[in-house]
Amino acid sequence: MAKLTKKDIKEVNRLRGLFPKLVKVQIDRSNDGGFCAEVKTFPGCFTEANTFSELIEMVNDAVNTYLDIPNKFQPYMPTYIPPVNVAKKLDIFPIREKSSSIEFVIPNREKVAR
Repeated sequence: MAKLTKKDIKEVNRLRGLFPKLVKVQIDRSNDGGFCAEVKTFPGCFTEANTFSELIEMVNDAVNTYLDIPNKFQPYMPTYIPPVNVAKKLDIFPIREKSSSIEFVIPNREKVAR
């Protein structure tokens, strides 16, 4: 990553302030076994993925896109992750439950720009 200027650091911190501590996400299984997600915290924010791990990445990408985070600052933005028990709740191995409403949280150990 390139070194940030003081102006960049100020902008990173401003952008980080746009992220709520958690986002509510409705996850549905598609008929082909993939996942569809609606980030309910941000109206009209939807994404999809083939695997659950890809879905986590896509939810974060959807939030960055919704908040219009410039690409150069995305590595400094918070990353939402679902609770560990979500895979069990959705019974990813094997697939059973078709839908679930969960919250993705930003872990406290996220890096902050300095």
